[in-house]
Amino acid sequence: MDAATLRAEPERVAELIDHTNVDPVSTTAEVRDLCEAVLEHDLNAACVVPYHAELAAETLGDAADVVVVVGFPYGVQNAAAKRAEVEALAESADELDMVLDRTALANGDDEAVVTDIRAVKQAVGEGTLKVIIESPTLTDDGIRRAARLVDEAGGDFVKTAVGYDGGCDASEVRAIREAVGPETGVKASGGIGSFEDALEMVAAGATRIGASSGVAIVESARSWG
Repeated sequence: MDAATLRAEPERVAELIDHTNVDPVSTTAEVRDLCEAVLEHDLNAACVVPYHAELAAETLGDAADVVVVVGFPYGVQNAAAKRAEVEALAESADELDMVLDRTALANGDDEAVVTDIRAVKQAVGEGTLKVIIESPTLTDDGIRRAARLVDEAGGDFVKTAVGYDGGCDASEVRAIREAVGPETGVKASGGIGSFEDALEMVAAGATRIGASSGVAIVESARSWG
């Protein structure tokens, strides 16, 4: 969905939103509320930590997708550990959001970054793999480099951030979009709290929005313009 379509039909923002609660101390009640909000507002998916994956799958059924984070939140786990996480989540997760190996990236070891992503993508198979590069911690050149590595390794999406190092901005999304092919998705995540924020991200090239404020975004879309 492009920005022009979203401006014309703001309510369709719900289709783009992965409604998110990846708080390490999130409770069963909070995640159940998250999933019920996804169902009530026709959001794309619920994004949760592995502990809550089964609960999310049971609550959502076939009505919405379950997104589960892997290698969270810093990506320092090795590829074997990330693959094991993916395999353990096979019955519950529709999509996986993995953090790339930030240590390898910081050390200029592009081969290790690509190998890590490819190993996880192999475990994911036909499912969707989004790869988090933690763009708020990178320069524009660093963002482009990381995004190109995700593209090279076969990731389906490049995702901006986990949100622990600050929110993303449109310039980060734009840098990712410039670096990857047209078939690669871009998930903007971190600090997106209104329809105006979401629209700005889509205009910059985002094709998915990750937000803990999914309901607020949809509600602001209803009164937009």
